[in-house]
Amino acid sequence: MHLPEPLEHESLPDSPYAQELRRGFPDLRFAPDLEQAFQAFHSKCARSRVRFFQLAIGLLAIAAAVKLTMLDAVPLRDVALGWLGLVVPACLALALASWSRRRYERVYLPAARLLLPVIATVAAFGIADRPIAGHPDPFCFLTTLSIAVFFLGGQLFREALLVNIFMVGALGLALTHAGWPATDVVYYTTELMITSAVGAFVYQGVERQLRTSFLERGLLSEMVARDGLTGLQNRGAFDDDYARLWQQAIRDRRSLALLLIDVDHFKAYNDRYGHQAGDAALRRVARVVQRFARRPLDLAARYGGEEFLVALYDLGAEHVREIAEELRTSVQALGIEHGDSPAGTVTASIGVSIVSPRAGRSAEGAVQLADEALYAAKRGGRNSIRLVDCYGVNYSTGAFRRSA
Repeated sequence: MHLPEPLEHESLPDSPYAQELRRGFPDLRFAPDLEQAFQAFHSKCARSRVRFFQLAIGLLAIAAAVKLTMLDAVPLRDVALGWLGLVVPACLALALASWSRRRYERVYLPAARLLLPVIATVAAFGIADRPIAGHPDPFCFLTTLSIAVFFLGGQLFREALLVNIFMVGALGLALTHAGWPATDVVYYTTELMITSAVGAFVYQGVERQLRTSFLERGLLSEMVARDGLTGLQNRGAFDDDYARLWQQAIRDRRSLALLLIDVDHFKAYNDRYGHQAGDAALRRVARVVQRFARRPLDLAARYGGEEFLVALYDLGAEHVREIAEELRTSVQALGIEHGDSPAGTVTASIGVSIVSPRAGRSAEGAVQLADEALYAAKRGGRNSIRLVDCYGVNYSTGAFRRSA
């Protein structure tokens, strides 16, 4: 499923999903925050395959240990250091991590990055040290493991490729160290290298498609949360994120500032210039508003009609006042002609509340305070800001005296 180009470039210009789709992620890597989210998504998708894979190689490791010690009569001391001392414990540890939800999410991937190369390396040395004349099965195990690491191990392309590089290198060194003929060393190493290359080529395409699907799903989710006209968050999405931000501010003992922005005389603008011109003006104002909510915890939304709302996390009163004033002047600097406005251009009034969230206080009350400050700015002649600083002050709130 592919989204239309205008959606990516125009409707959601600030979306990290759209930015990565435009970039094309040639290195199979996203920006750090998005990469972390993708890895969690990938791990969740791969969990059932990982369980099967780790259970299978765990049982194979135990069966191989039994065969070596009981059927092949290999001395226990020769098996203990490599197979029993490293491979079997590593396989069991990964199997246990993959079957526990909590350990899978926190432990499996870091452990797999360390232990899968160990398993592959020790397996290569073990097979090279105990050849079975005329019997290719041991090397079939390595080629099977090579493919399985890509598609069943739960790792991303780079990590799975690294495991295969370790395995190919270990096999070449082990065969040479064990005194195999040079032609056999080249043959079996090349065979494993080709198998790894085929797996890498196919799995790179699989991961690219998975990453594209992840970005498109995220972009579709953002579409649901965005206002169709301006591309900012819509009211419902803002309410959800604002509730979470309020709780975080309570936990962190930080302040929140709310800027409620109203485009002045907007009804008169629509009546004079038409609704299409009004929509274009709102889009331009929205782009200005978005510029002032760039930090990870800041929010910007179209709150309703010609109103916008910005939430700023943990800023002092003077800094918030400077931001509000800069936002106001930036809207006026757009120079959008408005013949029915005293300023001659489109302007905005801004009401600001700064609060200290804590238990017993109302998140809706902080919005109401910004609403009251906005009306004070409008009663004072518009194209101005009014700020209410309630940091450290108790306040009570009632119902909104109007709907936004």
